[in-house]
Amino acid sequence: MSLLLNVPAAEETEAKSKGALWDANLQTWYLPDINYDHIMEVDKWITDRDTAIILSDELIIAHARHTCSHCQQSTPVIAIGSEFFYEKDMNERDELVWFELDFFALFQQTSVISAHLFSFFRDNYPHYKQGPARNADGYYWCNHCEQCGKAIDDAALFADPGSIFNPTSAEAATAITLRTFPFKYAPHIDADYNMNDNLRLINEFAVRSQTII
Repeated sequence: MSLLLNVPAAEETEAKSKGALWDANLQTWYLPDINYDHIMEVDKWITDRDTAIILSDELIIAHARHTCSHCQQSTPVIAIGSEFFYEKDMNERDELVWFELDFFALFQQTSVISAHLFSFFRDNYPHYKQGPARNADGYYWCNHCEQCGKAIDDAALFADPGSIFNPTSAEAATAITLRTFPFKYAPHIDADYNMNDNLRLINEFAVRSQTII
């Protein structure tokens, strides 16, 4: 999972010494997956600096349907997922580091997404866009009802046991489809996630498919 970097011309030699490579076709620097042990050394060049989670370049989009609380109509909803990911957080010495987390997760309360992920949602999922944040100033990314256009709070999809992305049985998990989209460069976001048993049910029993973009 290669990672896009924004390297100023004056720092290209330094970036190369830390494992970065040049993509001649896209005219950009990137960190290949074999050099991820240098990720903190290239951290200052990671694009979209406000993101703290690097997803797999095999992006997962969970699909389901939800009854809109505003118009009571059925509408498609999605969630961002990844089979594994990196998260930037403090270690035991109070140093910022990137941790590799090797488990399946769905993300919610997404406040920031990388530029190429922005383009992906605009082109493929126009109902997933920014809406008013529930507990903070500004906006976060959320589903919008295809019927009435109202924002659907992630809490309605994730919070309560039995909600669409918090299934309590294998049968409920089969109502979710996980579609995989391969990206040339890993997308990244800033978001929350949980480690509840519902993730095991989704990972094991949701329908899976792969899409080429």
